[in-house]
Amino acid sequence: MNMPELTDTNYHRLLKRQIRKSLPPELAEHPEMQDFLLSVHQAYSEFQDDLGRVELILEQSSGELFKANRELSRIAQEKTEEAALTNKRLEEVVSSITEVLVQLDANGNITYLNKAWETITGYRVDESVNRNWTDFFADSAEELYTMFNSDLPVTEATIKVFTATGAEIWIGISLTRQYAGDKHIGYTGTLSDVTERVVAEKKSKSYMRDLERINAELDQFAYVVSHDLKAPLRAINNLSEWIEEDISHLLEGDTTDQFRLLRGRVHRMESLINGILSYSRAGRIKTVKEKFTIKSLVDDLRETFSSKNTTRFILEGNDALDIETEKITLTQILQNLISNGIKYNDKPEVEIKIGWKECENKYEFHVADNGPGIAQEFHEKIFVIFQTLQARDEVESTGVGLAIVKKILDEKGGLIRIESKMKEGTKFIFTWPKNEMKETETSLKNNPFQ
Repeated sequence: MNMPELTDTNYHRLLKRQIRKSLPPELAEHPEMQDFLLSVHQAYSEFQDDLGRVELILEQSSGELFKANRELSRIAQEKTEEAALTNKRLEEVVSSITEVLVQLDANGNITYLNKAWETITGYRVDESVNRNWTDFFADSAEELYTMFNSDLPVTEATIKVFTATGAEIWIGISLTRQYAGDKHIGYTGTLSDVTERVVAEKKSKSYMRDLERINAELDQFAYVVSHDLKAPLRAINNLSEWIEEDISHLLEGDTTDQFRLLRGRVHRMESLINGILSYSRAGRIKTVKEKFTIKSLVDDLRETFSSKNTTRFILEGNDALDIETEKITLTQILQNLISNGIKYNDKPEVEIKIGWKECENKYEFHVADNGPGIAQEFHEKIFVIFQTLQARDEVESTGVGLAIVKKILDEKGGLIRIESKMKEGTKFIFTWPKNEMKETETSLKNNPFQ
């Protein structure tokens, strides 16, 4: 077997170093040692190849990890900037809120306040946090006790507060109980300055009391005045009758008519006084509500009217329709409209149509006649007090009836309109609310700040 020459290319560099360093020449050249060395050379070579591949893989992996790390760093930086921007915006939003945002622990100690606290109360946030709630609302201890001892998930109250400058204001509080599992840990809520609202409600209540007092005085005044005015009128009427009886043998022709005309004017004046009194009270005097069918009301009304001409009533509505309202007031409206339809009718047979129907939040009524009609230019004028379309000497009228109808409907929140053409009759259409506007006033009675 020929021994290969020991050259730089025969063996791996690490193997050559070890041969030269550790083996004598005779051993290095021994045939069996040559085989061993060739095997070691092969192992070194394979190891070198594997090592190269590992280094390449590590180099590639290191590059990818570097890129990934750089991308993660970029994303983290962006998220950090976004979080900072979001936090800044959130702080700006919280700072711009006009209501106070508050957090309390279970004992009522303040754990958080926004800047609105300083705007409303004048107390600094950093000096108020960690203090007890009652330190700032000492004058409303009873209301606070009620709030903190309520089992409701949300409690609300309006309490009086003195600001840092000593000014008195009213604060509206809404607190929501917070839990961790079953354990009550505190409250979150809002506070708002409701001073203007409370002051306005107090003024409104005061105005209502004044208005009620004035209305009572007006009622008394109207009653006294009407009584004092009607007394001399009755005296004039009686005196004219007595004089006419005493000198009846001397009266003839126009004199008798003049006495009759005198008493007619007295009755007209008395009717006018009664009309003014009714107008002053229209819509203000609330009567007891009753439940009844509209048809029963209309049937009762029909029996109260009489006319020198034949009068025919036509009903156009659901006979079984119930309504719950002030029966007297509704009767007054229908009575006035029916009366006008009969009084001013120029037909030998008077025809009155009375209709009703139920709508979503109101009832709609109509009263139509077959009379002379009303010209378009008078459709609004006839609702003005003392306005009549015919001379009072032709048809006795005070001109108050339709004014009363309009005033009542205005007070109740209803509307009235006319459909009419000359010589084709007149139709009055009005609405009657299911829930009157004045009923909203009852909600004020439960407000403790009026």
